[in-house]
Amino acid sequence: MGITSFDSISRYSLRREARADVLKVYYHRAAGSLLSRSKKFTFARAKANVPVEFQKTEEWHKLEDTSPVLRQALVELHQLLKPVAADDAGTQDTKQQLLADLEHMERVMKAKLAELRQQIEALK
Repeated sequence: MGITSFDSISRYSLRREARADVLKVYYHRAAGSLLSRSKKFTFARAKANVPVEFQKTEEWHKLEDTSPVLRQALVELHQLLKPVAADDAGTQDTKQQLLADLEHMERVMKAKLAELRQQIEALK
């Protein structure tokens, strides 16, 4: 997947979009860092045809299954992110992460508002 800085991974999320699974890996980054805060990986869901046994027909149903590469990546990410400290430290880390995300969102919103104001001024 191209991840080389395993020690800077902070968390990950997994969601399903249409016929694919999307894994997003988040990193700890210093303020002002030019490196990305996250990477997104898309895994297509494998399709398999299976016979319908409970009906008296010759039909086949298409089932979608999670990619084996994604399953292995999740196992490895889970092992990398095993909590080593007590629950209080985990709660504190979560709180710090939420505060950092909130500050990041505020910066993004301020920049977007400034950009929109500039565009409005250019129209006058």
